Amino acid sequence: MFKKSNISNIRFFFKLNKNLNFDIITWHKTNPAPLANMTYLNDTEYCINFRETGCTIKGDLDQKKKYYITSLNKSDKDLFYHPTIKPIHIIKNLIINGSKENDIVLDCFMGSGTTAVACQETNRQFIGFEISEKWCKVANDRLNKVDANGQQCMFLR
Repeated sequence: MFKKSNISNIRFFFKLNKNLNFDIITWHKTNPAPLANMTYLNDTEYCINFRETGCTIKGDLDQKKKYYITSLNKSDKDLFYHPTIKPIHIIKNLIINGSKENDIVLDCFMGSGTTAVACQETNRQFIGFEISEKWCKVANDRLNKVDANGQQCMFLR
């Protein structure tokens, strides 16, 4: 997910160089941070999905939606402390839409490991990169059901 201002450049690059189909997927937050700094609230995040012509989107009707309305992922933010943690159900839908079981999913900005956990839960393999040692440890712990406080929990996703 990224800033709206990057959409046209990204779309132009892929359309010009690859002639791919695309969709814009949005996550609308019902409880955004109230810091507006004389602009609109940061209550929407964008994800662009590019795919080759003829590539089908997998999943059922509920998983194929492009518009999500939820609150910020406060429960996971409280467990793993990452400031931009995403709701796991959205990430799981995106993974189901674009891959089959046992496929490999790449996450170049792993953060607290939401994509890795979603891959585990949907029977996908994953490769993740994270520059921060702190977040790399949190992601690895999270995969082993340990929260950011070092607490083992069998109820973590």
